[in-house]
Amino acid sequence: MNIISTKDSAKKKVLLIAYHFPPDSAVGGLRIAKFARYLPYFDWEPTVLTVEDRFRHQLDMERLKDLGGTKIVKTPQLPTLTKSLLSIKRMVPMFLKKRKMAETEHEDLYGENPGYSRAETFLQKLKRYYLSLSSFPDGERCWVIPAARQAIKEIKQVRFDCIMTSSPPHSSHLIGLIVKKCSNVKWIADFRDPWIDVLPNRSSLVRSALSDKNENWLEKLVIRNADKIITTTDEHRKVIASRFPHEPPKKFVYIPNGIDSEKFNNSLPERYDKFTISYVGTIYLKRTPEPIFKAIQELVHSNKIRPDEIRFKLIGDCGLIDGKPTASIARAHGLEKIVEVSGPVPYMDAITVMQRSHLLVLLATAIQNINIPAKIYDYFGSGTKIIAISEHGATSRLIESTKSGECFKPSDIDGIAEYIFQLMTNKNRDSFRNNPSFYAQFDTKLLAGKLAEQFSSLRKFSV
Repeated sequence: MNIISTKDSAKKKVLLIAYHFPPDSAVGGLRIAKFARYLPYFDWEPTVLTVEDRFRHQLDMERLKDLGGTKIVKTPQLPTLTKSLLSIKRMVPMFLKKRKMAETEHEDLYGENPGYSRAETFLQKLKRYYLSLSSFPDGERCWVIPAARQAIKEIKQVRFDCIMTSSPPHSSHLIGLIVKKCSNVKWIADFRDPWIDVLPNRSSLVRSALSDKNENWLEKLVIRNADKIITTTDEHRKVIASRFPHEPPKKFVYIPNGIDSEKFNNSLPERYDKFTISYVGTIYLKRTPEPIFKAIQELVHSNKIRPDEIRFKLIGDCGLIDGKPTASIARAHGLEKIVEVSGPVPYMDAITVMQRSHLLVLLATAIQNINIPAKIYDYFGSGTKIIAISEHGATSRLIESTKSGECFKPSDIDGIAEYIFQLMTNKNRDSFRNNPSFYAQFDTKLLAGKLAEQFSSLRKFSV
């Protein structure tokens, strides 16, 4: 008979499995980092399983400061087939050169040129199928086996009450699936972004009927085997629950991203001297600040404002917009002296920029109708007004309900220009802040408590 001491049984432990986690600078790592920080307040001791730092795109060591004694376990990932092939090809430079010439010739002839229209050839279809399957289900799939092996090892050493996997990358949930099958531990799947619900919006160059079918099958395995499904918007929760009507409704839970209030409790810095609009983050997924460019251009050309009265700062991975240099696009609008493009900065420096700015830009594409850019919560914490370029959806509803700014369709250049002008000419523009009481529901510590409740609801069935 296995006797568990009272002292041991009182401890509640959770294994958090996330590819993105500090010191990874990706915004996706903040959600799990905040949970790891605050779960101990609710008698849950987290251990984090993540990938080794050498596989990360960019590091921000400052993000580790708040994690204290949190145990962090790191594992490598296996090389992808594509990387292995590239390594072999690098050993044969002449072959590479000839292959590149052939590929360039093929692209000129067969459809990589957007001005050329032609039905998909057999070779193009074969290439597309290869790309769709070689990147299936995502680029981080080679972390699954090492991470699953390490997770099982951790579970054998420590009695975890439950585990939680967080995506994207959605292959992270395959780790939870494997561990669940091998250990029968309770498993929560946390979806920071939708999976299959946005699949139709993915580039056709990396999709095929077979890869779509396989991804649908994988998501079904995850949804049906996980004990709880957590989403970051209520819209996503409703959509995913409607696709799985035979699963109990209580299985699907909405816990939004949150505001780490302690990061914003310090005295506010002064606003910039010049009226400053800022975008902080990465430009991707067809996001573009061009509507803001056009609005500023309109204000300048109509002589409502002078070029030296306004500045637009883009901070982060913002060097390209749809493959074109951001600086060139700004220059085409006559804004080369207004638009400032700079690289990523440490997290706390980014928060200072948000607080000092007069207006913050949020870009949400049409494909994001059921999810919300995570940066909006740091925008909330800064107290600075928000201008969102978005179609109607989860993002616009959140901004409206919190009275944190205004949302405009990308085509509404006149509306965007008028909103900017009204803020610029407001005599209280340097002191005005959004009401923090609107955001109390998004306090990270409060949300960590809600997550702890979900863990506890499963724990009583696993003892």
